[in-house]
Amino acid sequence: MAKILHKIIDEQIKSWELESSFKNKIIAPQGKQFPVITISREFGARGAALAALMGEKIGFKVWDRDILQAIADKLGSNQKYLKSLDESRRVLIEDVVVGFMKNVNTNVNYLRTLNRLIRTIEYHGNAIIVGRGANYICKNPHSFHLRIVSPVERRAADYASREGISKEDALAIIRKTDEERAEFVRYHFKSDVSNASNYDLLINSATFSLQDMMSIVIEAYEQKSGFQLEIIN
Repeated sequence: MAKILHKIIDEQIKSWELESSFKNKIIAPQGKQFPVITISREFGARGAALAALMGEKIGFKVWDRDILQAIADKLGSNQKYLKSLDESRRVLIEDVVVGFMKNVNTNVNYLRTLNRLIRTIEYHGNAIIVGRGANYICKNPHSFHLRIVSPVERRAADYASREGISKEDALAIIRKTDEERAEFVRYHFKSDVSNASNYDLLINSATFSLQDMMSIVIEAYEQKSGFQLEIIN
């Protein structure tokens, strides 16, 4: 029993150290701390492109693939391995058992670390978080949650053109990725990624340009948060 208690205490200390190291690694912005923006997106709907544009124009740090790198750094793993866990389902009981029996990086460890990182980013503000179920993790009522969608045929045509593949292959990739993302949310957050009520705003990128979407998001963000954003020319 003493050994078990010692193990629990040791794990909790490591947890506190991990959370503290995240906070120390992220530099608090000067001046105002603006609530974060989370972007959920259908594959190929240009959500990541919108995040990049907005990050450049409003000066927010964009967290996309950086999230995987940060988690990899803390778990002593690599992005390729973690990407295989990201937005895909693993059997929870297997993860728990393996996590206790062996010192390996499982979905349970990944999700726990992901939660700490997202909450730390939200704490500091001035950031855009792409994917990873961030809207389900964030707790600040002023954080702004966005979802970008587009008709699958449009996404397939655009993706096929960009990647130089057939439309059929593009459709298969899109459907597989969309389902993995939906399953990640369904399994870990017990929610439906397509439920519009999980977001403050939903935009069809087939209707608007990136610039138009940014303008819409900024206006909605300012209405919800009460913060006025400054556009960088």
